[in-house]
Formats: sequence, C-alpha cells, structure tokens
Amino acid sequence: MRKFVSKLTEYGFYLFVFLLPWQTRWIWRLAHLNGNVWEYGSGSLYATDILLFVLIFIGIFLRPQNKKTCLRPLWVVIGAFFLVCFMSVLWSQDKGISWYAIVRLAEVIGLFWLVQRIDFSWPKLGSAIASAGVVQAVFGIYQFFTQQVVASTWFGLAAHQPGQLGDSVIATVEGRYLRAYGAFPHPNVLGGFLVLCLLILIGFLFTLYTDRKANLGKILLAVFSLIVVSYGLILTFSRSAWLAFGIAFACLFSVSLWHRHRYRLTLLIEVASWMIILILMTVALVPDIWVTRLEATAPLELQSIDQRANYYVQARDLFLDHWYQGVGLGDYTGALYDRDTTRAVWEYQPVHNIYALVSTEAGLFGGLLFVAIAIQFFQLIAMQLRREFSKHNWLIVWAIVFIAVLLLGLSDHYIWTLPSGMFLYWLALAVWAKRFDQIACGNQS
Repeated sequence: MRKFVSKLTEYGFYLFVFLLPWQTRWIWRLAHLNGNVWEYGSGSLYATDILLFVLIFIGIFLRPQNKKTCLRPLWVVIGAFFLVCFMSVLWSQDKGISWYAIVRLAEVIGLFWLVQRIDFSWPKLGSAIASAGVVQAVFGIYQFFTQQVVASTWFGLAAHQPGQLGDSVIATVEGRYLRAYGAFPHPNVLGGFLVLCLLILIGFLFTLYTDRKANLGKILLAVFSLIVVSYGLILTFSRSAWLAFGIAFACLFSVSLWHRHRYRLTLLIEVASWMIILILMTVALVPDIWVTRLEATAPLELQSIDQRANYYVQARDLFLDHWYQGVGLGDYTGALYDRDTTRAVWEYQPVHNIYALVSTEAGLFGGLLFVAIAIQFFQLIAMQLRREFSKHNWLIVWAIVFIAVLLLGLSDHYIWTLPSGMFLYWLALAVWAKRFDQIACGNQS
C-alpha cells in the first residue's frame, strides 16, 4: 500500500508539472476598482492548486527519502522569510488580499517541501516539463500565425486579437501583430516558461550524448522538441525571456568550458547554431517586427519603457513610506490606489522587478530575506562548482534553470504575482536543492 501511495504521489507530481501552464480556475472573489475588474485584488482557486493540495496532504504520510540533509540553512532563511511575510498581513489595508497572498506563499513553500520528501525519476520529470513546453510552443506558434487566441472557460483562456486594446501586440508600419500567449495570461510568461523548458531539453541532450548510437532515437526527438520550443520562444517576442536565456546559456557554456566537457561544449555550439538559423528564418519572415522590437523606437515600445520607468518611481515612493513594515503581502496595487484613486484600473500595475516588489510588500527585512534565499543558493553553488560535482548533468542544468528564473525576476513581476510564476520559482529551486542534497549528503538516487 505504501509503495502504491508513493507511486501515486510521484505520478501526480509529474501531472502537476505538465498542467502548470493551464489557467483553469474558479474565481471566488471578483474585485473591482473604478468600475473595472481588478485582477490583483481578485482571488482564484486553480485546478493545479487542488492537485497540489492533494499531493501535499498525501506527502505528509510518506516516509522521507533522506534522513539527513544539507539544506537546513536554506530552510531557516525560507522560514524566516515566511514569518516576516506573515507579519506584513497584520498591517495590510486589505486583509482579504493579504491572507490570500500568504496562503499562496505557504502553498509554494509546500511545493518545495513536497519535492524534498518524495522520490521521482529525473528523466520522467524532465519529460513532463519538456512535453508541457512543446505543447505550449505549438499552441503559441498556432496563435501567432492565426493572429488570435480563442477564449475557453475550461482551459482558462481569454480571447486576444491584434486590434483589441490592452492585448500584447507589436505595432509596426505594416500593422499590429499579436504575440504568442500559449495558455498563459501574457507572452512574457510563456517566454519565461519556454526558457526553462529549453534548458531542460539541453539537460536531456547532455545525458543522451554520452552514448549517441544507443540513444539516437531519443536524441532526434529531443532535438525536434528543442527546435519547436525555440521557435515558440522566438514568437513570444519577449525581450526579458530572450535575455534570460542568453545569459543562462552563457553560464552553462562557461561552466562546461571551465570543466573542459568537450561533448557538452560541442552540443551547446550545435544548439546555438540551430537557434541562429531559426532567428534568421523569423527575421526573413517578419523583418518589420524585429526592427520594431529591437530598436524600441515605435510609440508602443516607448510607452512600455516609460511605464516601466514610472513603476519604479511608484515602488520607490511606496517603499520609502512603508520601508519598515511594507504595504502588506499582495496589496501593492491596492496601496497605489490609496495614493491616487483617479486612475483607470489597468494603470495600477506592480513594479516589474520581484525584488523591489517583495521589499515594498513585505518591508525591508522581507526583501532582504528574499534576496538571502538567492544568496544561500549561490553559496551552495560555490560548493557545486567543484570538479567532482561537474559530472552530474541534472545538478548543473537545474542550477542554471534557477539562475534563469532569478534573471526573469529582474525585469518582470509574474514570478511573484501569478500562481504559475510562483510555481516556476519554487519548483526550480526545489528540484535543484533536492539534487544538491542527494549529492552533497551522499543520498544518491
């Protein structure tokens, strides 16, 4: 019976990872601001929430895989961070929003705990993520070439059209082009998710290239998947995702070069060549989009840049007014409304930087502890970079995946404000931490 429950939890975890992009939800609290729906003040129960709650409940009754752990310092920082965030609820202006936010935070920390507790197959987990990436990339490619996103209540999809104000488009002299959304609420979120999927696919190729002849069929499937996901990433036209992938790829290349892994270097050069070919093909197909997106001189591009700069000014003012206790977890846009009640609802946006956002919501100490999680990660990375650790492909790849998530958080807020974004952050950290713990503490599996 115990073995059955363990397997049920394991495959439930794979299912959770595969379904993570889909936004099927029940909105139990629909908030309004100045006559319009206020997304950041609303509360939702997602299908993935229900699945994760069930897995966490089952996980309580499972026997822990490792009796000893090297992650106690990381757990201390995470626990302190949660405590400070919990305290911020007490002085929040909107207690309902903040309680919802603290439950969300507890949920994703529960995901971190669950990953440490259960046993799973690294190739199967990678397959679940890669499969989800291929599905989302194909969906996004279809959306770009049909220039529409069809609404679906069951799949949590909102309708999007190039001519609809507020939708993410690239406006050129030739017209307006809708960016690829996938099943996510914004192209940047799809881009961030596909960055993680690309890195996981590269990890697959690392393991398969050690014996090319025996793994030829799997290699061809992985290469095909990588090309599809790469093309999907390109069509999101997410500059933040492109930049995060570029830096993460450079880190992966540097680590491989430092450890002199010739097969990894060869593979990375091949991947870079494939992506350059895809980019050139896309440039030839829609050259005006690339010029507009990269030059950032079109009216919509300039407006976006000005808005992001203004968000930083708003965050600075809010932080200085509430630097000690914060405005309350999840209540950032509500605090903006309290300062100026005359704006349209879509003008109340979180700052596009999760570190500034967390510091404003949870106060200075909350922001420092959130950064301390990343610092603890890099301290453990310093141990990981020793030569004896370099042979563990999944350890290296998942470290780079979490670095990519940290980079994405520098230029967008969805890693903190959207459930799917929060799942990406804590899943990447949890999976890397588990692999590190297995190797550093001698608990190989």
